[in-house]
Amino acid sequence: MERLRLLIFNLKLRRAEKRPGQSMVEFALLLPLLLMMLSGLVEFGFAINSYLDLVDTAREVARFSSDDDPIHLPDGSLTDYNQVFYLRAANMTTYTLGQAGQITLDPNEDDLVVSVFQVRDQNVISRFPNTLTDTRTTGNCLGATQGGEMGWRMYCNDPSALTQVEVERRVDRLPTVPPNTGVVLVEIFYDYNMVLALPWITAFVPDPIPLHAYTFAPNAASEPAP
Repeated sequence: MERLRLLIFNLKLRRAEKRPGQSMVEFALLLPLLLMMLSGLVEFGFAINSYLDLVDTAREVARFSSDDDPIHLPDGSLTDYNQVFYLRAANMTTYTLGQAGQITLDPNEDDLVVSVFQVRDQNVISRFPNTLTDTRTTGNCLGATQGGEMGWRMYCNDPSALTQVEVERRVDRLPTVPPNTGVVLVEIFYDYNMVLALPWITAFVPDPIPLHAYTFAPNAASEPAP
């Protein structure tokens, strides 16, 4: 009986001696996977942080533009393209992103797109500015087509992602809309270049990651005449 107890004790002792080595092997096998998951979380944390800055900026610029006038010149005459309105929106975008301190729009890749809509009975009847040829040398704008379904583009890299039909769908979802209303749409396109850019992330996710944030705001100055 004593020998049996001694044998059982020796077996338990051997098992106890093997457990630390087994745990080390398991940890060594899992460590690369854990590091890959952690680095992915860090990378997407940076991306989400940038996206939130874009959302906040789009909202701020839309609020700023809601008090501006896109279809009247300083003398009060009507126009389908008040360039000062759009340039002020562009300046506000640069200023707001500068305050955040993380994002600077690249004139060769990124863009700000501003569109103004006249809505009657929840139907879009006009989109400003009308199609025109840009004469600015900002970004890729010299000689580029502006306005219409593309919207006014700060650097002429990206067209608006929202068509007139899609805008009407979003207006229809609103609980109450005045019969005649003006709406300003602010869109920001930004290519997020990965900070870590590790191969096991870029193998599944494109680098840069295209981000798009947009906001609608009312604009009383562009309301259609009753």
